[in-house]
Amino acid sequence: MRKNMMALSALFTVICVLSIPLASLAGEGQKTFMVHLKTGLKKDDAQICVAYNIMWAALESGYKVNVLVDADAINTYKVGWSGKDDIQGYKIPQNLRQAMSKQFGVDLGKVPQTYGAFLNMLKDRGVKFYINTGYLIVSKIGTPDNPLKKVSAKFFKPVTLKEMVALRIAADYYMAY
Repeated sequence: MRKNMMALSALFTVICVLSIPLASLAGEGQKTFMVHLKTGLKKDDAQICVAYNIMWAALESGYKVNVLVDADAINTYKVGWSGKDDIQGYKIPQNLRQAMSKQFGVDLGKVPQTYGAFLNMLKDRGVKFYINTGYLIVSKIGTPDNPLKKVSAKFFKPVTLKEMVALRIAADYYMAY
């Protein structure tokens, strides 16, 4: 899995150098960009890791960003026996950090070193995170009274199936990982 992430990191580096500013494609007013996280870190680390990069790029391009954490991706944020989730300490490769520093015009020291720090940076910059309540309860990660019981990111907003549909319908742009 780590090899997949490294290959995608290299591809991201090339794309950073060749990319067209997406702000010019956004048009007038703030449009909504939705990222649907479905694949867990243990199944394919590249997908969830690239999704974080896309969230940051969408923010930098002037979009309002909503993220729906769903299906196996929910397990990435499940608190394990150590009291941490799978992604909190997951390191971002140095070459990817350098590429993001260059693309976003920020000092390398301001690019997160772990995906846990990246998640918090995205939240602090305005990304809204939603999580499938039904999956939380069925998988016993949460309960009806406490859907986020075993979820590390307490700022995730649990949503119903109808609310998930509404989020998707309201999105101007949609990407799934």
